[in-house]
Amino acid sequence: MKKNLLKIASLALAATAIVGFAACGETKANYVAKPITGIEVEEYGFAVGKNSTNKTAILTAMNEVISTADMSAVVAYYTSVAADETPSVTLEFANLDDNTGGTLNVYTCSGFEPYEFVVSEEVVGVDIYLMELVAEKLNMKLSVTDMDFDGICGKVATEDNAVGAAGITINDDRKQTIDFSNPYYSSVQYIISKDSEAFTSLESLAGKKIGVQKGTTGALMVEDAIASGVLKDTGAEMVEYDTGAVAYVAMKANKIDYVVIDELPAQALVKGN
Repeated sequence: MKKNLLKIASLALAATAIVGFAACGETKANYVAKPITGIEVEEYGFAVGKNSTNKTAILTAMNEVISTADMSAVVAYYTSVAADETPSVTLEFANLDDNTGGTLNVYTCSGFEPYEFVVSEEVVGVDIYLMELVAEKLNMKLSVTDMDFDGICGKVATEDNAVGAAGITINDDRKQTIDFSNPYYSSVQYIISKDSEAFTSLESLAGKKIGVQKGTTGALMVEDAIASGVLKDTGAEMVEYDTGAVAYVAMKANKIDYVVIDELPAQALVKGN
């Protein structure tokens, strides 16, 4: 299966940036990820355009995969792969070599472990694995495009037979332009901070620079808190990055104070510290 990857060059630049940040005084500290208290649990869904020709078939296949997949095993497998560890579980993989029903175009954003990340110049992860199973049910090939998260929903809304698979939180605003599969995973937002702080509330971030990934639920939450919520008039500032990983590097280099991002990516980031 051939996958279309567009961000290899940007990933190389990100790696260069990591070295640059480190050279500019990266803080030698331990970091922790803690859930934000008092917020709603969010649910991820796969997205498809409302006017997509094969929308019904695609959604049906998605929901069948979601209902039958062992999500705990899939998450455990790719959490280990992302950490460069040998998985303790095994998975059955789709074989799309002989499929003849066209191509399912998947849009994602790597750097969001364990859902999507790059290994040997190929995007892999929970979402990609599930999309391969969806393509198998549809008798289709799979093409994966790696792009900025905040452009995925717009792309899916306007392209036929395109889907978004990137840990996309189901919400009413997005439902105006795209349709969602059934939820396949639940998450909450986490704060990454130094272990001496271990903050669990947005109020604790008053007056600080807060890193987020562009277009995500975490970004919307922090933006609302600064505009009209618990961080209003506190001097808090939101700084957007293409990925949570880049935000975390900036935090360690003292460019920002904290990072707000989804549960599993937050845990993956601090695991490597």
